[in-house]
Amino acid sequence: MPFYYLTLAAGLIVTVGFLFSRSKGAGIKNLFFKMASSLCFLLTAAFAVIAKPDISYYGVLIIMGGALGLCGDITLDLKFIYPKDNHGYLLSGFIFFAIGHIFYNAAIIWYNQLKWWWVLICIAVAIAVAVANTLSGKMLGLDFGKYRNIVMLYSAVLAATAFISILAAFVTHSAAMIAFAVGAVLFLLSDVVLSFTYFGKGWDKPVHIFVNHLLYYAAQFIIASTIVLI
Repeated sequence: MPFYYLTLAAGLIVTVGFLFSRSKGAGIKNLFFKMASSLCFLLTAAFAVIAKPDISYYGVLIIMGGALGLCGDITLDLKFIYPKDNHGYLLSGFIFFAIGHIFYNAAIIWYNQLKWWWVLICIAVAIAVAVANTLSGKMLGLDFGKYRNIVMLYSAVLAATAFISILAAFVTHSAAMIAFAVGAVLFLLSDVVLSFTYFGKGWDKPVHIFVNHLLYYAAQFIIASTIVLI
């Protein structure tokens, strides 16, 4: 348990430093800074599993989701460093994060043994939200262009995580699932800001980049910490 608190504290310190540094622009230095921040939430989850070996299956799924988040973090920053390969890196980022959320959903569903029809309802609502979000893009000043389909798919997976975790929190009333729901909602809000940053105009200012990463890292650290709350 001491190592969990150590990595959590170190992660928060490193992440705060990264938030201010990244808001000033992307670059190789900030990429490594970002990798260090993401590695910290991954280590937080890993040491939490060591501290709570009886829930290793849930913990392993969370770690897998976090690892894919780390991969997504790297590819999304590489798109700024190597703009000629922007399309490939952005597409890869969407894919990494989408698969990561599938692991998060699997952890929630497996641990809480949620009824299949509850999960299907959450997924159906998530798909409806994703479709509505994509179709209303132009009205919101967003131009998804060739990323329209992947944005819709990713939005559905991300929304599913939020709805399924909220369902789990409502059904179990456990601190871990309430925390997970908070983390999932913060993740969703982070990607709302990111969506405007990538596909809108005037949303790429330092404050927007800061808020996006603040919400994102808060979400990842909270989700990693759910392991010790179970």
